[in-house]
Amino acid sequence: MTHWPKGKIVDLLSRRRIDLKRDVALVVEVGSTMHGISIDGVDDLDLTVVRFEQWHEFVNGPSQRQSMMIRTQPDGDRSRFGDIDINVYTLRKFAGLAAKGNPSILAVLFAPNRWTGRFHWVDWGKLIAYTTSQAAGAAFLGYMRQQMERWQGKRGQKNVNRPELVERYGFDTKYAGHVVRLGLQGTEYLTTGRITLPMPKEQAADIRNLRTGGFTEPGAMAWALKVENELKAALDASTLPERPNLGGTDMWMADTYAQAFRSMLTVEP
Repeated sequence: MTHWPKGKIVDLLSRRRIDLKRDVALVVEVGSTMHGISIDGVDDLDLTVVRFEQWHEFVNGPSQRQSMMIRTQPDGDRSRFGDIDINVYTLRKFAGLAAKGNPSILAVLFAPNRWTGRFHWVDWGKLIAYTTSQAAGAAFLGYMRQQMERWQGKRGQKNVNRPELVERYGFDTKYAGHVVRLGLQGTEYLTTGRITLPMPKEQAADIRNLRTGGFTEPGAMAWALKVENELKAALDASTLPERPNLGGTDMWMADTYAQAFRSMLTVEP
């Protein structure tokens, strides 16, 4: 955490009564930086935090949402360079999303830039093993299709425009880059059961080229459609387990929570 603004992170978490040292199991830098497709001076700091609830919260029900966003900017305002966006999940919410194959959550499990604090003993590798499945790969395809349809204006409002990018390049190149990135990583996941982060250099360079105007919108769309077809083929050919091991995931959560509570609770003399 040496290069992160720790004081700001602590302050942001404290807004929701979350103590970095007491109950945070994992902090991971995500977003464009994690993927290796950041453009210097453009992107904000995106973090994912996984926390343990306190015992009374776990037993009596969560006193706050199991997932929440904490930001330096007010809700509704876009983040800019230097801002911090933190997605916070309880461990059980995070593990549940991993079992469902949520691409953003799965990427966190493979991200290299992380901080674990007092909970360095948590075996995230077991969670990876239990949640690896073709169903997760299908989730990549589903998310990519939804984003493609929004880009094409076929799903809801075409609310993907960053005005400064549209003015400069004719379309939202950052959104297009994330669509392609999702498809490339889904194909890798279905083929290997893993996600390389940061992305392989050639792929990352191509996406940065897209983000900085190296493609027309028709050219970017054609690339995205090609990547989508490759993702479909990878899903058909995948040898990963068809479904996640939900029993193993539940047992992992039970063991992890039990060990965490033993370390957090103190016995009065």
